[in-house]
Amino acid sequence: MVLSPSRSSMLSYRFSFLCVLAFIFFFINIVTRLAFQYFFPDVLPFSFATAAQLFYGLINDFFTVLFALIVPVFLLFLPGDKFLKSIVGKIYSWCILFVFSLIFVFTAFAEYFFWDEFACRFNFIAIDYLIYTTEVIQNIVESYPLFWLFMAVFAFALILSAIAWQGLTKKLETAACGTRFFGRFAQILCFYLIVAGSYYGFSPLNHSENRYWNEYAKNGVYSLFSAYLHNQLNYRRFYETMDTELAFKLVRDDLNIAAVSPVPQNTVRKIAGQEEKKLNVVVVIIESLGYIKYQNERPFLNSLAEKSLNFTNMKSTGTRTVRGLEAIMLSIPPTPGNSIVRRNDNADLYSLATPFKDRGYDLNFIYGGIGFFDNMNSFFEGIGFQIVDQLSFKNDTFSNAWGQCDGDSYAESLRLADESYAEGNPFLHVILTTSNHRPFTFPENELDLPQGIRTSAVRYTDYAIEKFMEQASQRAWYEDTVFVFVGDHPSSIAGKTEVPYETYGVVSMMYSPKHIAPKNISLLCSQIDIAPTLLDVVGFAYTSPFFGKDILKLDQKSARTFVSTYQLLGYEDEQYFLVLDPSQKYTLTAKDPKKDTPEKRNEFIHKAIAYYQVAYDVYNDKMYKEENVKAAMP
Repeated sequence: MVLSPSRSSMLSYRFSFLCVLAFIFFFINIVTRLAFQYFFPDVLPFSFATAAQLFYGLINDFFTVLFALIVPVFLLFLPGDKFLKSIVGKIYSWCILFVFSLIFVFTAFAEYFFWDEFACRFNFIAIDYLIYTTEVIQNIVESYPLFWLFMAVFAFALILSAIAWQGLTKKLETAACGTRFFGRFAQILCFYLIVAGSYYGFSPLNHSENRYWNEYAKNGVYSLFSAYLHNQLNYRRFYETMDTELAFKLVRDDLNIAAVSPVPQNTVRKIAGQEEKKLNVVVVIIESLGYIKYQNERPFLNSLAEKSLNFTNMKSTGTRTVRGLEAIMLSIPPTPGNSIVRRNDNADLYSLATPFKDRGYDLNFIYGGIGFFDNMNSFFEGIGFQIVDQLSFKNDTFSNAWGQCDGDSYAESLRLADESYAEGNPFLHVILTTSNHRPFTFPENELDLPQGIRTSAVRYTDYAIEKFMEQASQRAWYEDTVFVFVGDHPSSIAGKTEVPYETYGVVSMMYSPKHIAPKNISLLCSQIDIAPTLLDVVGFAYTSPFFGKDILKLDQKSARTFVSTYQLLGYEDEQYFLVLDPSQKYTLTAKDPKKDTPEKRNEFIHKAIAYYQVAYDVYNDKMYKEENVKAAMP
């Protein structure tokens, strides 16, 4: 059917309007990429290759803009021609142009600050920031000149839309009415069918071995919605798999689990234990404390490490606090998507707390922030802890967007420990700190250091631990207490590879001068090894589904670690490093090519796949529920 000039002119205006929005979208994304190169030249240097990277970026932008125009298409094609030509209709159209220009510009500004913090496009963290607005918005307010940034965003969007509107106004004035509703509806339907096809047929182009360039070419809007839609992944659908029976056999053999059935579909076994000691335990999970960076800013922890069981080659399983909590409490490799801490149906899981709970310990999770964030209160309550977060703190000397200062958290631990001791009860405390986090502020009367910078926050973090240990040493319960200090993740995990395994190291030590002899252990190990090692130190016999190993019984051959980003799963030993990605592929790196052999390579690949597949299956089949663990090994 050929439309007459009178009927096609308003359609031409509508299509021109959409083209203008698309042009603004392309323009802003090109400017954003060039800004990345200007402000981050160390990882995105200008070169002749820039043109190629921009070309790949434009391809990603083209498919993304189809999704971005879903709402404008509906808003423009639904009203009649006469309405759009009226004064009210012009205001309506102008608002559409301005609002979407504002969204595009705001997204570009947000992407810059997100890249500055995480060296990548929007991902799962950005989704968290949209969900947990209280902490995040206050944090941003305290960290950035938000008023001026908003003014800049508003002004830029206003200028862009004003320039674009001038051309559209001329187009509108000369356009004749005549398009019918069913014709416009057919146009909407046709566009949505194209979008649907793009949704199922397009994925961002990854064209470089350098992670930074791949992130550069991505589109931030697409990355944001992709992160939302793929928050959890089915391992068996997206990742490399192997025969189930063989996978369980490899994992059970590696964990020295004797078979109890022809095809044992679990990791449950009995741990004999040693001479059981009724020791108290305080596990301090320190925000963003990596092993390598800022060593000079933590003099007390450095001195404490010399008197502790000090793990100098421990690596975090991920880049978020919830991954650290998951690894330390559940002793399980990171499964694809959200941390288990943030998932539904995560109550009554077998955890580090279970053997202590079975022995009548008082269990307290102490967090300076509000534990609703990241679902932490629900998770810890579900595994048996009493929740003590910012809303129930008795101590309040200083707080910022992220919560009470570390000193207040330690004061809560001391108070609760004194209460448990007075009642004759042993205790397990898990303390999650907050001060080593943006906006990097702390009580001014404690340390004479500049506020708002990470080095000062690390120094305060160290100072607060020193003060805590000094006060604890004066308590009657101190000598029979094991103190565990471990970072949840490093402050920055970034490199040219997708999963820079060398940057995942975290501070980790166990201190109890009466019960633990000082020793440096340099073997490669993981946060998932903390639970079985700690339970060995206190001498417990228990039933275990844990994937972690007792570090005190590790040798170089059995040492390994697990690291991850948001969709990529890494496995490492002394010789190899492997990354599984959700396209059912993997990449393998031999650290020393001279020692690489086909036999060792295949053995390592199979073990890596087996661990992640079994971890997914065990959790998915509810074999980490306390009742199922205990039923599997009565």
